[in-house]
Amino acid sequence: MRNDFPVGASLKTIRRGEPILVDFGTCFHGYQADETRMFSIGKMHPKFIEAYRACREIHDEVLAQARPGADCEDLFRKAVRIAEKLGYKDSFLGPTRLQTKFIAHGIGLELNEPPFLALGHSYPLEQGMTFSVEPKIVFPGEGAVGLENTVLVTRNGVEILTPLEQDIFVV
Repeated sequence: MRNDFPVGASLKTIRRGEPILVDFGTCFHGYQADETRMFSIGKMHPKFIEAYRACREIHDEVLAQARPGADCEDLFRKAVRIAEKLGYKDSFLGPTRLQTKFIAHGIGLELNEPPFLALGHSYPLEQGMTFSVEPKIVFPGEGAVGLENTVLVTRNGVEILTPLEQDIFVV
């Protein structure tokens, strides 16, 4: 398994100062939740800290606009525009030419179900929907950073259902 793309663990030894992205799912009474948090042994290199701040900004901006009636594809495009504005066009949602085409996936009884905040998914969010929003930035050969929360669409916006602290955990 490669250590520069967040799809599983590798056999590489973790070193001080490098990003440790932990993307994990849980199940409670048959319902799924998905969450990503960042860790490091000692302080991470500023490049990764800045990229993580960009992920938080994208995450927060998408959730600020997410509410009943918001178009899923429009929310995806907003995330991409923010990433580009912040200088992460080539690494947002994966390395160039391998970038994921969604910023969020529905979650409930299944890990991946509608709604998808993605290209080609132009339909409105509805109250009661749940999804996991997961902006990630990947630096091939170096590491990845990201954040993910499962949220519930409420009457006026969203409620985060995965309330673990969102700062980088330094051990």
